[in-house]
Amino acid sequence: MSIKQKAIKGVKWTTLNTLILTICTLLKISILARLIDKSDFGLMAIITFVMGFVDLFMDMGISIAILHKQKISKNEYSSLYWINFIFSIAVYLIILVITPFIADFYDEEILRKLIPLTGASIIIVAIGRQFKTILQKDLNFKRIAVIEIISAVISLVAAVVLAIKEFGILSLIYSLLLNYIIVSFAYLITGFKTHPIQFHFKFKETKSFLKIGIFQVGSQILNYFNRDLDILLIGKFFGAEVLGGYSLAKQLVYRPAQIINPILTQVASPALAKIQSNLHVLKENYLKLINLVSSVNFVAYLLIFIFAPILVQLFYGNNYSEIVPLVRILSIYMYVRALGNPVGSLVVATGKTHLEFYWNLFTLIIMPVLIFIGAQYSTTWIAILITLGMIILVVPSWYFLIRKMIPASLSEFIFSLVPKSNYAEIRRYIQKK
Repeated sequence: MSIKQKAIKGVKWTTLNTLILTICTLLKISILARLIDKSDFGLMAIITFVMGFVDLFMDMGISIAILHKQKISKNEYSSLYWINFIFSIAVYLIILVITPFIADFYDEEILRKLIPLTGASIIIVAIGRQFKTILQKDLNFKRIAVIEIISAVISLVAAVVLAIKEFGILSLIYSLLLNYIIVSFAYLITGFKTHPIQFHFKFKETKSFLKIGIFQVGSQILNYFNRDLDILLIGKFFGAEVLGGYSLAKQLVYRPAQIINPILTQVASPALAKIQSNLHVLKENYLKLINLVSSVNFVAYLLIFIFAPILVQLFYGNNYSEIVPLVRILSIYMYVRALGNPVGSLVVATGKTHLEFYWNLFTLIIMPVLIFIGAQYSTTWIAILITLGMIILVVPSWYFLIRKMIPASLSEFIFSLVPKSNYAEIRRYIQKK
């Protein structure tokens, strides 16, 4: 099967996978919002922030390096697997050490129990992570979709049952752990048949991968703070209950990008990597990719902006009507942010992870200042300022990042960001690609 045929098939399965996973997530949040306290969502937002940050260190960018490198030996795969697993154990030990400090920072004693419990997912995920990356590299998105859809449905049922039985925040955590267990062991069992891992380890074999990955890790860390520093500071300045409302607003506006972008970028990353030697073709396909992302996301976020009151009531109930202004402001923020998401596929294709690292370092100087200023007033001001910040950074992102990977002019880049109104053309492009 050709790359084109695999990519088309991959888009279909990724679309199905993303849609069902998003529906399961929305159902889980919608149902649990009526069964557990708002403060529990605030605590979960804190835990998710901590776990997401720690998880960045576990992979050490190895997954990106595997996608970029086209020829990898069995011994190299084995060495990469074991170093990844060792990192995960080390990271979990670090979690145990820092948990008391996090609990003291937020003045939430219950975090001393909840963070280590959720942190067990770090080791669980490491068991199957590399096998998933290999499936992505081979454009085998059907197997990924089947595994993740089954686990998502089981996790949803578990969360609802536990919430009904008044497990509170533990219903979120236990269902999350169950999901990770099912997914990781499914990847292990199916992946081991085609890419068996040996009891072989040589650090020398991992060096070239870590060289690519280390900048990716640094970039992801910086990007993580740029994206979620508002969660960190709101939890500190305003408390778990206010954070709970803000977090739910942010989760709602994140859903369209969560549905649309992975459908395109998960297939685009390995596909673009296969044409990395032809910069002209790479540029042409990347600009079409971001135009497609812009066009589809624009409609989705316009609808969220218009129908925010209805959506909030539908998903969260009447108790969360005060977050409607936040949803509208953050819908603009998330749309602009979604436009920058495909750059990850370009970084994978070119292997220039250092450029993304330096760009995220640059943005980290700006965004935290805006969040801190907004935190002196209200969560609404935080949302307004980070939205303005994202808009201002669009042109600098081309200058410092895009033009150094592909020969795209500023006018070409800006034009590709303008949403298309001819959706018949978009549909033809999707079918063609």
